[in-house]
Amino acid sequence: MKERHWDVLTAKVGFEIKPYEGFTFGKCMEMNLLEHTEAIVDIGEKSGKEYQIETSMAKMKEDWLLIEFGLKDFKKTGTSTVTGFDDAMMTLDEHIVLTQTMLFSPFKKPFEAEIEEWNTKLLYVSDCIDEWMKVQGSWMYL
Repeated sequence: MKERHWDVLTAKVGFEIKPYEGFTFGKCMEMNLLEHTEAIVDIGEKSGKEYQIETSMAKMKEDWLLIEFGLKDFKKTGTSTVTGFDDAMMTLDEHIVLTQTMLFSPFKKPFEAEIEEWNTKLLYVSDCIDEWMKVQGSWMYL
């Protein structure tokens, strides 16, 4: 859980709750936290869903570090064509779907700007690759 979740929990139960060294189940019982089980569960679930979004965003960005385009000699022209579009497009399609799913998530609030920016970048890359493939295909046909 992030600091923001502990702050919300503190506000809901009416007294400060923060994890600390030596925080035990016995301390929870002394605080009478069983009376606030519903709020604790709700905030914990929200925290978990937000964590999923956060880690998915980080993984998508990490995945793009592994995508490589290559060059391949085109016949005996002394010119090269670009290869590697298939892997990039497969990753791109998967990430666009995942990002657009995140945009509709009720748990996106802390990451909304980042998700929207990432979605815009993915769509831009998709358009660039599509055009690149069309131009390269036309050039190869000539």
